[in-house]
Amino acid sequence: MRVKTVKVAEKTVTVRELKIKEIKETVIPLITEAFGENITNKQLDELIPFLQENLLKLFPELTQEDLDEAYMSQIEELVEAWLDVNFFGVKKIIKPLLSFSQQVTPK
Repeated sequence: MRVKTVKVAEKTVTVRELKIKEIKETVIPLITEAFGENITNKQLDELIPFLQENLLKLFPELTQEDLDEAYMSQIEELVEAWLDVNFFGVKKIIKPLLSFSQQVTPK
């Protein structure tokens, strides 16, 4: 779980990472309330299930309950590991290419 401390108006505020189920329960209703018609409830309601459904396809050993209890940093780590395992060769090629393109780009 990620935790950061931020100073606001001479007070120290501790920000703690939310589990996915907590994001569903608190953050999505706030976004819906704030943006109203710009972001439809349907779009928000479909976002996390879409991500979870696809994660369950990639990682069949996980369950819906596992994902609800997960922190986003854990999901991030899981996806990064998947990319490392499946696209290691591509990453090895892209890094030098990006470095080379930065050297050749006129300043």
